[in-house]
Amino acid sequence: MTISSNLEEFAGKRIVDFRKSGDVADFSAVTPRLRCGYDAPTPREQGLSLREKLARIFTPPSPPPPEDDDRNLRDLLAAMLDEPGVRSTQAIVFGMWMDNGESYEVTPASTIELLVLNKDRLPDLTALFFGDITVEENEMSWIEQSDYSAIWGAFPRLGHFGVRGSNNLSLGAINHPTLHTLVVESGGLPASIVREALAANAPIRHLELWLGDEGYGADTSVDDFKDLLSGALFPNLHTLALRNSEYSDDLATALATAPILDRIKMLDLSMGTLTDRGAQALIGSGRIGQLEKLDISHHYVSKAVVEELRHSTPRLVAADPQQPDDWDGEPHYYVAVSE
Repeated sequence: MTISSNLEEFAGKRIVDFRKSGDVADFSAVTPRLRCGYDAPTPREQGLSLREKLARIFTPPSPPPPEDDDRNLRDLLAAMLDEPGVRSTQAIVFGMWMDNGESYEVTPASTIELLVLNKDRLPDLTALFFGDITVEENEMSWIEQSDYSAIWGAFPRLGHFGVRGSNNLSLGAINHPTLHTLVVESGGLPASIVREALAANAPIRHLELWLGDEGYGADTSVDDFKDLLSGALFPNLHTLALRNSEYSDDLATALATAPILDRIKMLDLSMGTLTDRGAQALIGSGRIGQLEKLDISHHYVSKAVVEELRHSTPRLVAADPQQPDDWDGEPHYYVAVSE
């Protein structure tokens, strides 16, 4: 599995790309997205019918306007901040920040700086996502990130924060009165980021961490989640998503006896390497029937054990079953997103 398509909706609103003045008519009605590159559809194209979109596939694209040659993500944000009605913006998505896709060393640091400096122009901002970048634009493992510690004090109404990519990522000390959703998507999440996330002083209800492959920087273990699983953290937690993990069986086994399992309503172990061992630990716990949803999609669980799981919790999502690779008689299991 790779991330092959950009977000179409965020924070409950349709996403519209902002590329120039006038692209967003009503900032309160949509979520603007800022991204470099020339293949992004215009706002008008985002509203085309399927028939019109298919017709355009066979139409040669127009060359990019010359004035866009050196534009970067910071320039796009500066232009949007000057737009009439921008104060009503409630959510922003940031996509590819590479200058024309030519450099893999560009980070969103200058964009974050400008965003924070102009916090008073965005008094209603409640949701941010940094890194709406597809595999065609950049591999997950190549996305260069930055330090987001200045975000928390700048936007006191922020409720949802998401980020994709973990190279040089830092969340900093998260002290926030309203942050309820924290999402970190990675093909190889360092333990340092997990520690920052779990140290958040915020009313987290949805915690989503993509743990990834040790070959791409992942160095966590079940021990890193000891305090979380004990129930000592995040008393308001509703959804726990420990996705894309190489040790899904170990997580499931620990969760089977963990106090937190009695409190959460949604458990997401998808995109990982869950096998019969982890699934049977959850079944044996006798405690997953109260879950509103258990998601194990992209799994290595046998059909028979999937059916046992389904009897234990009727709200099971078990799409995308996998088969391990055989190397010299040894099975090998893979997460959904690594490189």
